[in-house]
Amino acid sequence: MEFQIPIINMVLSLSGAVDLIDPSLTNHHKRVAYIAYSIAKEMNYSELELKDIVLAGLLHDCGAVNLSERSSLFEFDYGNSALQRHSHGYKGWFILSDSQELKAAAEIIKFHHVFWEEEAEGYLDAYKIPRASHILHLADRIDILINRNMEILNQRKFIVCQIENRNGTVFMPEAVEAFKVLAPKPYFWFDIVTPYIDELIRNELSSYVVTLNNQSLFEFANVAHRIIDFRSKFTATHSIGVATSASSLAAKLGFSGEDCELMHCAGLMHDLGKLSISENILEKPGPLNRHEYNVIKSHTYHTYRIINSMPGLDKVRDWAAFHHEKLDGTGYPFGLGADKLTLGSRILAVSDMFTALTEERPYRKALSVEAATDIIMNTRGLDPDVKACLYKNLEEINEVRKISQENIFVSCHEVLNSEYGFLNSKLKPCRHTKISNIMNFKVTG
Repeated sequence: MEFQIPIINMVLSLSGAVDLIDPSLTNHHKRVAYIAYSIAKEMNYSELELKDIVLAGLLHDCGAVNLSERSSLFEFDYGNSALQRHSHGYKGWFILSDSQELKAAAEIIKFHHVFWEEEAEGYLDAYKIPRASHILHLADRIDILINRNMEILNQRKFIVCQIENRNGTVFMPEAVEAFKVLAPKPYFWFDIVTPYIDELIRNELSSYVVTLNNQSLFEFANVAHRIIDFRSKFTATHSIGVATSASSLAAKLGFSGEDCELMHCAGLMHDLGKLSISENILEKPGPLNRHEYNVIKSHTYHTYRIINSMPGLDKVRDWAAFHHEKLDGTGYPFGLGADKLTLGSRILAVSDMFTALTEERPYRKALSVEAATDIIMNTRGLDPDVKACLYKNLEEINEVRKISQENIFVSCHEVLNSEYGFLNSKLKPCRHTKISNIMNFKVTG
């Protein structure tokens, strides 16, 4: 099955989802994408190179999924160690690297906080750093300097001065020169802060349209689940567990192979909206109060709106976003009843509950498979046929769930820890780097 969806629509939707982590920085990724595009175009980059730079800009901070990670990145001079500065680029690279359409963007993101002098002085000579990474770095710092509460043109002189002061040390001279050509032009700054920036980016990439098939949709769904699940050690493998359980149940209940693949994608994306929920709520060690529970309820609403912005994915949208709806109409966010809930949504609801109950949470230990199944069988509002199918095939479905989660856990450890270990051994401090404690990211679960 093919989906007539331009790649830019998918990436803009993911970019908007990442923005949910910190609403005060809404559109940061899109603004950086436009600035980087403008600088690279001034430097006569090809259409294909411009496309990859835009995609990298739209997702450049997808590896910084916690507010604690993001805070210092949005200070112009960082104020953290070199490894901390680079770590989220590595995570972003890992998140995107399995997608064929995003592979080049992933390589750009991997080094998007490398200082020009770090490369020039050989601190990272074991790596081939894309020049586009330096363009993205400059674009990111330009946007960080913009005060969103002030008129934009009056800020130009200050921003140009800050960039020039670090020309040849932090920033690549060629990119700085291209920026200085753009800086006197008012339209450049108006474009950066325009509320129509989505349309602007779509127009710039209008000549680049890719028809997505099931495989490329799966790759995007895989990107989404990594962004979601990296936020908390308690959910590091949750989405893959839900996806595997749901597609297994779907196969048992007569879904076609194609629809089982779509069910797997829906499972991977079902918690996209949780990017809008603070870690204080996600990792609270005790019961949620009424306010916190109401906030949690919003995550399925956001999942619906995010996927709804990708035309052609109505089936995946409904299966993913309705996983907390109940047959009696008491669920959320839409309060749908049995007449509005398809079998796919009902399958995902059972799969989500089964996976969550068998995982550790900050307020409880993981339940045994038997205890989890007992709770599900006695929960009202879930489809009885889906519950019966889970009970009948419990051993098989639980086994494939466990294997899928263990594989994800192991692969994350191997890739990220090997990359960080190598970076830590090679990266030396330079005169613009403040050294503090080293952060070594590990996936736990």
